Amino acid sequence: MRTRVGYAGGTSADPTYTRIGDHSETIEVDYDPSVLTYADLLDVFWTSHDVRHASPSGQYRSAVFYRTEEERVQAESSRSRIESRGPVSTAIEALDRFYRAEDYHQKYYVRASRPIMGEFRATYADDRAFVDSTAAARVNGWIAGCASTIGQGRDLSRVGLTETAQDELRARMRRTAGRVGTGE
Repeated sequence: MRTRVGYAGGTSADPTYTRIGDHSETIEVDYDPSVLTYADLLDVFWTSHDVRHASPSGQYRSAVFYRTEEERVQAESSRSRIESRGPVSTAIEALDRFYRAEDYHQKYYVRASRPIMGEFRATYADDRAFVDSTAAARVNGWIAGCASTIGQGRDLSRVGLTETAQDELRARMRRTAGRVGTGE
C-alpha cells in the first residue's frame, strides 16, 4: 500500500544520508496481509538482489528487519531455504526504529518525471502526504519496472493522473519493463 525509504539497524541518533552513522539504508513497506503476505514480501526480497554479496559498507548491507516474533520466524525460515542453495550474507534483525529518509530520497522515479511529479504536487499538500500515498508508491514501482503489469490498466485510471501524465507514465513503463529493483 505504501513504501518509504529510510535508515535502520544502527545505534546513532537521527541518521541522515550525510550522517548515516552505523545505520543501513532500507525500505519500509505497509501492506495489506489479505492481499499480500509477509512470505510474499520475503520472496520478492530474496529474488531482488544477490544474497551472496556481502557489502563492504554497513550502509548498503542486506538485512531483513522484523517487527514481530512471527515475522522473525518467517524471515529466518525463508533465509534457511535460500541458504540450502548456497551462502547468504543477509542479516535478520529486530527493528528497533525506522528513520524516514529525507524527502528528496523518496519516490525517486516519480520525482524524475516533471509531468507526473507536477501532478502529484498539485494533489498532495506536502511531501509527507505525497510519500505516504498509495498512488505515488504504485506509480513509482511501475516506472521502476518492479511491478507486475497485471492490474495496471485498471489501476492506472485510479491514481489521479491526467491523460497526459498517464501517457508519460506508460512511456516510462515501456522503457523499464522487466527491470527489477527497489526503485524507491
